[in-house]
Amino acid sequence: MRAREKAEKTLGAKFNIRAFHDAVLELGSVPLPIVTARIDRFITEVGKGPYPAME
Repeated sequence: MRAREKAEKTLGAKFNIRAFHDAVLELGSVPLPIVTARIDRFITEVGKGPYPAME
């Protein structure tokens, strides 16, 4: 399953596209397993991005 679809499906109404993009883009250039782990953490943290004050 694609990472964004997984996050949207799991978080439902709590999914925030800006927080999702921030969480992914803050990593920079990293291997796909690292991105996948970060998305899993994003879901576990209920969609909390790296800049919660800006959400």
